[in-house]
Amino acid sequence: MQKRVCVFGSYKDLGKKEKKNVVKLGRLLAEKGFEVVSGGFGGTMEDVSKGAKEAGGKTIGVTYYKWKDAPYKKPNRYIDKEIRTKDIFERIDAMIKSSDAFIVLPGGTGTLLELAACLEHINKGLMKPKPIIALGNFWKDTLEKLANEPVLSEEARSARNALSCRDLVTFVDTVEQVIEKIVSQESA
Repeated sequence: MQKRVCVFGSYKDLGKKEKKNVVKLGRLLAEKGFEVVSGGFGGTMEDVSKGAKEAGGKTIGVTYYKWKDAPYKKPNRYIDKEIRTKDIFERIDAMIKSSDAFIVLPGGTGTLLELAACLEHINKGLMKPKPIIALGNFWKDTLEKLANEPVLSEEARSARNALSCRDLVTFVDTVEQVIEKIVSQESA
């Protein structure tokens, strides 16, 4: 079975340099043989999917349609398979359960909710520990608040050598380091 990596990030474009990096991230993931899972719409979701498709990879968009006047009526053009969900919680659950690792990009409250759901699932032992890689320092201050929040799952403590919930996330500075961490943690 092919491994899947879920990318969480903004529905908005982050800027020219960031956009280029996210497209590159998708391309490198596909080149390493990973299917790319995202929310399926625009911004970083579209950018990572575009990169994966440029490298001949497979993409999955996990969507939900909340508002009739929303800018998105269908997934972005780089999505191979759409998984439609009824609400944001079902969407997050589908992304978490269908993925082997997670990459967290800058984003808003939706990205924060996705990251928090991953942390909660791992912390409480609701799923086996999976790699969570944050690109850049956008979420660092937020996660530092969890430095005193102990990891409850023995499996997570031993598998990730994590004493606090903050330790469940690995921070890296470059797209290449993201790939390096995903590959090394997959083989561990």
